[in-house]
Amino acid sequence: MFWKRTKTEEVMGRRIAPPRITFGAAIIVLKYIVLPVLGFLALLDIALYVYFQHVLERCYGILCYLS
Repeated sequence: MFWKRTKTEEVMGRRIAPPRITFGAAIIVLKYIVLPVLGFLALLDIALYVYFQHVLERCYGILCYLS
């Protein structure tokens, strides 16, 4: 992973599993980091689209290359 363990840890005589990324951790990262960033970028894109189309009256985005 990101760090090395120097010795195997034991709890009550049993070896414990090394740290790893779990499914729950991936869901939390998706919920609290990825989705808010994507939402912010989507709102920014909409705001830029409206600004370019209605204020500057210019083409914005990939649709300019298609026409």
